[in-house]
Amino acid sequence: MAGVANTWGYGAMTNSYNDMQNSKAARCTSAANAAEAHPVSMLHMLHAKETGCKMIVVDPRFTRTAAKADQYVRIRSGTDIPFLFGVLHHIFKNGWEDKKYIDDRVYGMDKVREDVMTKWTPDKVQEVCGVDEATVLQGGRDDGRRTGRARSSGAWARPSTRSATPSCAPRASCSSRSATSACRGGGANIFRGHDNVQGATDVGPNPDSLPGYYGLAEGALQALRHACGASTSSGSRSSTRPGMMNKPGMTVSRWIDGVLEKNELIDQDSNLRGMFFWGHAPNSQTRGLEMKTRDGQARSAGRGRPVPERHRRDGGDAQASRGPVQPQPCGLPAAGARRSSRPAARSRRSNRSLQWREQVIEPLWESRTDHMIMYQLAQKLGFDKELVKNYKMQQVKAAWTSPVPEDILREINQSSWTIGYTGQSPERLKAHMRNMNVFDVKTLRAKGGIDKETGYKLDGDYFGLPWPCYGTPEIKHPGSPNLYDTRST
Repeated sequence: MAGVANTWGYGAMTNSYNDMQNSKAARCTSAANAAEAHPVSMLHMLHAKETGCKMIVVDPRFTRTAAKADQYVRIRSGTDIPFLFGVLHHIFKNGWEDKKYIDDRVYGMDKVREDVMTKWTPDKVQEVCGVDEATVLQGGRDDGRRTGRARSSGAWARPSTRSATPSCAPRASCSSRSATSACRGGGANIFRGHDNVQGATDVGPNPDSLPGYYGLAEGALQALRHACGASTSSGSRSSTRPGMMNKPGMTVSRWIDGVLEKNELIDQDSNLRGMFFWGHAPNSQTRGLEMKTRDGQARSAGRGRPVPERHRRDGGDAQASRGPVQPQPCGLPAAGARRSSRPAARSRRSNRSLQWREQVIEPLWESRTDHMIMYQLAQKLGFDKELVKNYKMQQVKAAWTSPVPEDILREINQSSWTIGYTGQSPERLKAHMRNMNVFDVKTLRAKGGIDKETGYKLDGDYFGLPWPCYGTPEIKHPGSPNLYDTRST
């Protein structure tokens, strides 16, 4: 997200999976092995091949995806960026870039041009990547030359963001896409491992920003408070800790530093006294051996770690058993995604659109949904009434109540103007799910159709109302299927 957002402003893919079927060429880099890791995207790529799209796979390994490629390019591991810059060298040399698009909408491309033309000549690219000039030239030809408005799309995946330079490879990929413009059939398709990766960051778990990527400025905080009707009185929690609300938090892998580091080296009143891991957070511990050796020390300092999860994980019990009185991680049984109704943003992995998930099965035994756990945590901390002041509550089993998911989405709609998360009401999303048959497979746009349950006219909407979907739900903005393409309406 950092690499894409720093280049384009939004940390998300630009076009939908379906839009790859409008491409004339699709280049997969950064070990985007869709056949094994992203089978849904692979299906769309195969459909694209049926309509004449040329598929190029750039990968150190000959994968199952490479077996389906029209052209397979074997590069040395870790040389994605030199290869992409080598392709850009030939695009600029032959005048295949979209000059008008660059003049109108791209800032700094002259610096990219200077860099690739002087530093990434064919001989240098071959030296680094092990790929000859003719092969790289073919990549530039496929990427830059186009027929009408149908362009080439680019795809990349997790290996680029899990490398030694995790934000640089996506930025290089974005630069190569910017040279040939954004349009229908010419987007950046970033294959992600989960359907709600972008949706999660959209609503604020990142430690350096408020929901909606508002940042941490006081004005942004006040705007969100106003939208949610939250208290701004002198008795609010932020007023008792001046300045803390405008400071970035710690990433999950640095929690041991927050516990064990000297307090004068931490920009807050005291060291951490508790840690709440949620969902995928236990898998985000990246410091390996250091985490293992210091984990027990942190917990012996009296810091507990509740972990709401569907699966029991090893929370460091072996390390904890060596000490005499070390607090154990507390596992809270969380219900899976199919055990509650909720909106899911299928964003960075597919098409930035939303889908409404209906509950398939009741939570088993004492497991609880995420929003119920949040509400009950707020009860323990004393701000539950303020948290759910905009929500209706529903009875769950005998003794539990839980916020209504539809009201949670409505509050998100009221506050997330920065990314156009405002027009996707639960009623509109549910109508889309009930009438999927009226949406075109390639364009995602509805052709006619009226939802029998609500009378809502679907004609013109894009499936899932991909963000930005501006205004209020009543305005009925259709959604934006292709970011940065002012012509694709």
